[in-house]
Amino acid sequence: MEDQRYQYKEKAKELMVGKYGAVIPILLIFAVIEGAFSAISTSLQPKYEIDWETMTRVLVAEGNSALASIVSIIIFIVGAIVIYSTTKMFIQTADDQTPVIEEIIVAGVKENPLRSIGLQFLIGLFTLLWALLFIIPGIVKAYAYSMSFYLTIRKPSISSSDAIDISKKITMGYKSDLFMLDLSYLGWYFLGLFTFGILWLWIIPKHMTVRTLYFKEIYEVNFPEPIFEDGEIVD
Repeated sequence: MEDQRYQYKEKAKELMVGKYGAVIPILLIFAVIEGAFSAISTSLQPKYEIDWETMTRVLVAEGNSALASIVSIIIFIVGAIVIYSTTKMFIQTADDQTPVIEEIIVAGVKENPLRSIGLQFLIGLFTLLWALLFIIPGIVKAYAYSMSFYLTIRKPSISSSDAIDISKKITMGYKSDLFMLDLSYLGWYFLGLFTFGILWLWIIPKHMTVRTLYFKEIYEVNFPEPIFEDGEIVD
């Protein structure tokens, strides 16, 4: 597995050559959009300070909880759309295509956004329910559902519930590999903290492209393309 992981990392490095100029701006645009909504939500939350004499929390600004809840819903919707768009972008990089910024930015809005929102809701709900039992089952299920968005792009007619069901089935035997892959990038993400996140702009594309290469392998094993010879399908 370690050798295979190294090979995929080398392949991802090659695939990303010449594509950072498209991928990094897209990531930045999405980060700014999500960051702006998060900042608005934070500003609307009640604010407390610690009274050190009584050691109690003191409300200093009531905020607007109702409006904050609405903004939180918007953040969730935007997040689901962003996940779809970025998944499509990394599928393109894994297929050695250069993403078109204008197309990726609007992909999540144009291509069945309600399904993406529903899918993200179901993934979040199921993961949370499993995590309530214990954190380990929650992590395992998160990896079991990890191919759901990938499947909605490879199979555009699939429903959100079917995407989750298929993802659970075809990631069997691969979840530990995916976990070890993500774990191998932990040091790089930690190092990125010392660059105020700037290093992440190069780490995230490579990491997500490697992840997508794994997804591509899993998908092709389970849904192989038919082989044609002389215009006929070869069994």
